[in-house]
Amino acid sequence: MKDMAAAAIDKSAVAKYLAEFPGELICARQIWYEGLGGHGTADIETVASIEAAIGGVPGWENVGEVRYEKFGAQNSWKRTK
Repeated sequence: MKDMAAAAIDKSAVAKYLAEFPGELICARQIWYEGLGGHGTADIETVASIEAAIGGVPGWENVGEVRYEKFGAQNSWKRTK
C-alpha cells in the first residue's frame, strides 16, 4: 500500500468505514489505522482531512476530545442514529 500520509484521503472510504463500524464513538486516528490501513503516525494534515470527511457523513456528530487507550486524547465523533 502506498504511503497514506502523502495521499489524499478518500472520503468515500471514510464514509464506507463509518457505515460498517460497529461502535458508537470514533476518532480520525482510529479510522486512519483500522479503516484506511495507515502505518506510522498520521500527520496533522491527514488527521484534518479525515476529520473533514467524518464531518460530511450524516449520522455522526462531533463530541470534542475523548481519551482512548490506544490513541490518547482525540477529537471524536459519536453516532447519532
